[in-house]
Amino acid sequence: MNIVSLEPTPNPNAFKFNLSEDLSGGVPRSYQNVDAAKDDPLAAQIYDIEGVESVFYLGSFLTVSIYDGQDWETVVKAVGKAILNVDDEMLETLRNLTSTDNEDPETDELKSKINGILDEMVRPALANDGGGLDLLGIDGNSVFIRYQGACGTCPSATTGTLSAIERLLRHQINPEINVIPS
Repeated sequence: MNIVSLEPTPNPNAFKFNLSEDLSGGVPRSYQNVDAAKDDPLAAQIYDIEGVESVFYLGSFLTVSIYDGQDWETVVKAVGKAILNVDDEMLETLRNLTSTDNEDPETDELKSKINGILDEMVRPALANDGGGLDLLGIDGNSVFIRYQGACGTCPSATTGTLSAIERLLRHQINPEINVIPS
């Protein structure tokens, strides 16, 4: 596994590592704490690095967020070392992990429509910045989401990005929709 490039994200506390191979088989992996990452050998190694707040990866990128005041140079070197240690056996393990997200088998039409819009118009932009978005559920006109990766701790995610998502869903689906981040 090689690091192709390293990019800052709009979140000043997150960096995006672009990789030479797909880590997750196209399934997002999002860890908000060390306990959640215990079954993921790469995320667990990254959480051993002092100052790591969250780990997110999807396809061939990995985003690491750190706590305010941590030294990026030290964290980047240590994360890079963990990535370079991913061998074929670990890669196979990572690709076969059960999803870490709270997937709901519910397949109702509204959820499908919302996910379709998010897949087409929102998630690619978030992934470009090292993040993602999980649709947690729907209750009446309330749509519950959780930001992942760089978006999870980004100040603009709870303001501008949230407003844009809400306007999009109101325009495309129902003018009464309220988007609520978790």
